[in-house]
Amino acid sequence: MQKLHTTIQKGFRGVLTPISRDVFRSEAGVDSDIVLIPINFFLHNRDGKMSVDELVYQAIKCDHSLQFDRLSLFALNLSRVRSERDQENEKEIVARPAMWANEFVREQLWSQGKWLANALQDDPLDQFLSERMAAKEKVRRKCKTNYRHIFELCGYLPSELSIINSGAEQWIPSALFLAWDRHILDGGDEDKSSLLELIESDELYKLLGVSHSYALAQAKPLADLYIFAGRLNRFEENGKTVAPRDSDLDPSSTNLTGETELNWLEQEKSDGVVERRRAERSEQVRDRKLSAQLKRLYDNSCQFCGTRLQVADTRFYSEAAHIKGLGEPHNGPDVTSNMLVLCPNHHIQFDRGILGLEKAGSDYHIWSKADGDPLQGKKIELKHSLGEEYIQYHSDWFESVKS
Repeated sequence: MQKLHTTIQKGFRGVLTPISRDVFRSEAGVDSDIVLIPINFFLHNRDGKMSVDELVYQAIKCDHSLQFDRLSLFALNLSRVRSERDQENEKEIVARPAMWANEFVREQLWSQGKWLANALQDDPLDQFLSERMAAKEKVRRKCKTNYRHIFELCGYLPSELSIINSGAEQWIPSALFLAWDRHILDGGDEDKSSLLELIESDELYKLLGVSHSYALAQAKPLADLYIFAGRLNRFEENGKTVAPRDSDLDPSSTNLTGETELNWLEQEKSDGVVERRRAERSEQVRDRKLSAQLKRLYDNSCQFCGTRLQVADTRFYSEAAHIKGLGEPHNGPDVTSNMLVLCPNHHIQFDRGILGLEKAGSDYHIWSKADGDPLQGKKIELKHSLGEEYIQYHSDWFESVKS
């Protein structure tokens, strides 16, 4: 995937401007159509030009990273990669050379809000490819090997769990921006309702490895941000955005301050993924009495840092964090042994796998992925029992994917 990142940078000459296929090939050092074919699995082209979209932006403006690799895998699975002109009928036809990958994810890999690790084993992949790909055995075997290798590069394989943590909360903004870019490039409608319809019509939630409800909850505010940024126009004027082209967005729903450089957009997209907990909670049924009782037991003090957040003269606030998450794909129980009382900051970090617990003897200690975190190794004081199986699941879930 590092090579793809470099090829895009060279092919576009570091500029966010559509470029002809011939110039792209020359600049990137692609010396034959055979080499160009795999690139077409990831990039979009229209009327003989390589299109500028979110994937191209991430390659040109950002260093190579694991998130770029995952976005590239999404682009491959999306398979909305090129369009051709049907001269006889005078209309655009979207060609999907990697349609088998799109079908595999939607029909085999995804199930009930998650990706299944065993779907990527030899037998299931061999059977699927033999049914869907009219090619020689050697070609199918190469496709399988390369496809699975991309999952390895993305940190999804090997998996110690039966399900794969797609880590979509880290790259869902860029993935949806990419899907919307290519939808519009292929002549799709640009209004918010049309963008949101893609979540279901193209089953984007399956390509993200999340539930339909979670993807839709994330997509609604992201669609507002996408429209405000100018849709495809955000790449114009040497990387500066333009004003929204219509009035279908209430400016008061954003926190933008008139900045025009695209770096503000990256910050907004990053901030937005913290809404994951709110989206998850909207689809969960929980016992409010249990969480209220537990918070009273700890006097609304965070079990990690001890913070007691005052929100009124005589009121304090804390949150009940589920160790093994409720709802898909975790399906953890709503019991106190699966709960911690945390402040909002540490609840977010715990839900994102930045913080966790490990058992040492009869005690539980905090582990942290944050550099220099004073919580690292800290023993927590318990006034209720924790389920060891939930602690282990939380650790396994976040250790199963690189960050």
